[in-house]
Amino acid sequence: MWLYDFQIFYNSGQAILNGLSPYTIFDFNSPIFLALFFAPFSILPIGLAYTLFLIANLLLAWKLLKNRIIWALLFFPYLFSLFVGQIDFLLASLIFIGSPWTIALVLVKPQLAYVVIPWMIMSFSKKDWWKAIISTSAFIVISIIIQPNWLKEWLATQPTFEFFSSHSSNVYWMLPQTNLSLRSNLTIIGALIILPLGFLLKNRHDSWTILHTFAPLTNIYSPAVLLEWIGPIEVVLSWFAVLLVGGYIHEGIPFFIIGISIGIRGLLDYKKSSNDKKILMEDLFRPIVVSFFRKQNL
Repeated sequence: MWLYDFQIFYNSGQAILNGLSPYTIFDFNSPIFLALFFAPFSILPIGLAYTLFLIANLLLAWKLLKNRIIWALLFFPYLFSLFVGQIDFLLASLIFIGSPWTIALVLVKPQLAYVVIPWMIMSFSKKDWWKAIISTSAFIVISIIIQPNWLKEWLATQPTFEFFSSHSSNVYWMLPQTNLSLRSNLTIIGALIILPLGFLLKNRHDSWTILHTFAPLTNIYSPAVLLEWIGPIEVVLSWFAVLLVGGYIHEGIPFFIIGISIGIRGLLDYKKSSNDKKILMEDLFRPIVVSFFRKQNL
């Protein structure tokens, strides 16, 4: 299992460099953009490529978390993503840090777009829109030049949505595995109902957390996109969720408790902040009020 996903991505990148279709690589069923993203890594020996992958992950985690990176290194979904070579956190952090130019990276993993795009585009200026359109268009044009028929090949490799829903690690995990058709239908409906909140919530923390919790496609490493906001509680919950399913990590895990925990902590912090502001305002105005009444008494 070690480097399983990384090996697939690495081989898909090598296929691109050798003028082959990445869909000749066993178990590669992602958009061609993932192979294009990995092509530079694939120039290097796989050991060195993986080392650079680890360094990039850790540097981005440090940039976003600083001293709280300790929680990242104890968080099961992030550790697992490093173990198998998955890129959810890597992409999400690059998209956020380099936006709007890096918005094109959502094409690498379209399921990330559901989580990260709504909040980000709401803050775009007119110039940001042009930058995003240019970079995304360029990525698409390059893919067509390299592999004109890639979309048809990609669609031919896709498992059913019911297969994807069997790996759910969000609220849809609570729907019974015995009826995957019902689960997949309710997953789509639920995701569409929640999606508008991603555009309306002003705080990125709130938008990403709630959309991830209701995202249509999640799995064992998906919670890594929330790495900025995890703490000791989420670390414990992540391991508890794995133990709850007896270690059967590829059949869905109740990681939705991570998003719920982050959301609750966010509400508590907001309430505390509101109370602190209220106390501050009272402290500021108290001398004015006291002075006023003293003058009235005089």
